[in-house]
Amino acid sequence: MLPLIAPGFLLEQNIPLAIAIVVGSSVAYAGGSTMQHLAVSRLVDVEAENRAMNLRQLWRLIRTPLWLLGLFTIFIGASAHIVALMLAPVTVVQPVGILAVPWAVLMAARIHRHTVTRPMWGAVAMTIAGIVLFTLLSATAASEHTVLDPTAIAIGCGVIVVIGTTLGLLGWKGPVRARCLMWASGGSFFYGLSAGMVKATSEVMKQDSFHGSPVFWIVAPFLLISYGVGGFMVQQALANGPAEITVGSMTTTDPIVAVSFGLVVLGEGVHITPLAAVGMVIAGALSVWGVVQLSRHHPDAARPVSAPASQPDPVVT
Repeated sequence: MLPLIAPGFLLEQNIPLAIAIVVGSSVAYAGGSTMQHLAVSRLVDVEAENRAMNLRQLWRLIRTPLWLLGLFTIFIGASAHIVALMLAPVTVVQPVGILAVPWAVLMAARIHRHTVTRPMWGAVAMTIAGIVLFTLLSATAASEHTVLDPTAIAIGCGVIVVIGTTLGLLGWKGPVRARCLMWASGGSFFYGLSAGMVKATSEVMKQDSFHGSPVFWIVAPFLLISYGVGGFMVQQALANGPAEITVGSMTTTDPIVAVSFGLVVLGEGVHITPLAAVGMVIAGALSVWGVVQLSRHHPDAARPVSAPASQPDPVVT
């Protein structure tokens, strides 16, 4: 049974239901990201060396119906994801989001009339196999009890913010071909932090007078910051490359950050054995390699950035 708890509308732990919910969430996220990429690509100069959007372009973007539809779809998926985080440990819920990668590839193939080749199907199977194994191991080994240590949470948040900001700077000023990946990876660090903050917030709200707890005043600001900054970076990633690269980067980096935060900071790794840890590393590597193969074999993801045919290549002096 899954009764609602009236104060705070919190849910009891239910890992199978949480996994089912987050699978649906991954479909919504893939669809929303694909729609937003289509909207963003109409506003930026795809031949420009630096396609980072300025404030005027961002203002136009948020008034674009297709982008707003994508945002609404992502919001539905994110809401379902939050419910899943209330039902199960972050180490169980977050990795399942990697399923958005094959969904995004298949949606793009449908929209752009690409053929999904045998190597792409193999990469999809590899990604799913890796994440299923990872989830099974984390579900059986992870603790359902969360430790709320204000000092550990503050330090963990600070480390993730520094790394995410650094990646964002590389996306802004780094090598051209790496900018999409860097923007997406930076956003993924902030989104991974937001997953940890949602879990910590749901736990602290179970306490009486939670608004007087120091933990609440740490996690609440970081939750807002991580969603806002992460969303900004993801839009810049969509402007600088295919949706598949953005979705692929986010659905690998985001779970790694979130799971690491859950294991190290929130104390969810107390029951994980060395054998289970090795298995999770192998399964994670398998799923990541599947994403790499998807990026290599998908036409949009593999297409190099080039100057327009009617103009000469820019001369670097």
